[in-house]
Amino acid sequence: MSTVLALAPMQGILDGLMRGLYAEVGGMDYCVTEFIRVSYHPLSEGTLLRDCPELERGCLAGAGVPVHVQLLGGLPEPMAKTAELVARLGAQVIDLNFGCPVKRVNRNDGGAALLRAPERIEAIVAAVRDAVPDQVPVSAKIRLGWDSPAEVERLCAAVQAGGASWITVHGRTRVQAYSGQADWPAIARARLSTRLPVVANGDIVTPDDLARCAAVTGCDRFMVGRAALRRPEIFRVLRGQEGWWPWWRRLGLVRELLRRCTVHRPLHDTFGLGKAKGWCALMAADDPHINEVFQRLKRVQRLSEAEALLDTAIAVGRTPGPPSEDPSAARPHQARVSLPPRVAAQSSFPLPWERGQG
Repeated sequence: MSTVLALAPMQGILDGLMRGLYAEVGGMDYCVTEFIRVSYHPLSEGTLLRDCPELERGCLAGAGVPVHVQLLGGLPEPMAKTAELVARLGAQVIDLNFGCPVKRVNRNDGGAALLRAPERIEAIVAAVRDAVPDQVPVSAKIRLGWDSPAEVERLCAAVQAGGASWITVHGRTRVQAYSGQADWPAIARARLSTRLPVVANGDIVTPDDLARCAAVTGCDRFMVGRAALRRPEIFRVLRGQEGWWPWWRRLGLVRELLRRCTVHRPLHDTFGLGKAKGWCALMAADDPHINEVFQRLKRVQRLSEAEALLDTAIAVGRTPGPPSEDPSAARPHQARVSLPPRVAAQSSFPLPWERGQG
């Protein structure tokens, strides 16, 4: 069976605009929305379309990548009624979040809070499964347990008993959050305990990681989250389609995000600035070249200044060898940047917005 790769949902980061960019970069088989919170009442059509705009496009992101709609909540009835509406709006897959470790979410009976009560997970999965057409798969994302990986088999049994089609297992407990190493052997135990397919999630950063995770867990489905935020080309690299990108090409994605934010919310500079700074901060942790740009970008207060800063950095990076002059010198209104020596670029395919740039 061929390897399946998925982009994980990352709350507050991977919204519809970002999912569109990642889909155009490519390499993943599907992506999942940020969780859509369901409390005491079913959600409205307007809320669902706001949080998953892809529902108006056949639940597909850019380049035709399927988008799975993720719901989070602790009550079976409103979850089921919301899922029913999501299915009517065109969802291809409905995913249920039982893994979010954020304290605020857990205090409000959502996400990983349900890990302490497998019978409640079963009830929610069953209610959603009964509410949507048979042709719409229902999946669930869990962690290994609240504070012990010994719980993972019970949790998988609950998801299976509820009627899910597959399970995604993040290889950490809720108490761990995102610290420590993912426990791949525990994911292997999860896979052996259930007849459902298991998607392995956690610490897949390089092709070697992917191979080792497959060997340890026995899985052929994998989900990547934080590593994809740092290196958006990761799915193409994991598939052996190309090498790691040069730093300036990743900044090109941030620049394109700024452009799309301007189109999406033309009168709100802070929307695009916040998203661009947040993404650059994540990339900067993995690349000193981007960190140098980020140290300037985080002090910028105007969208035009951010655009100029990124344009200059990308121009410097794209120039073979040491540039003969600083491109910002000819445009004094732009923020100047000094960057480490350019890293040799890997060959790569042109992204839609790069075509025709030479």
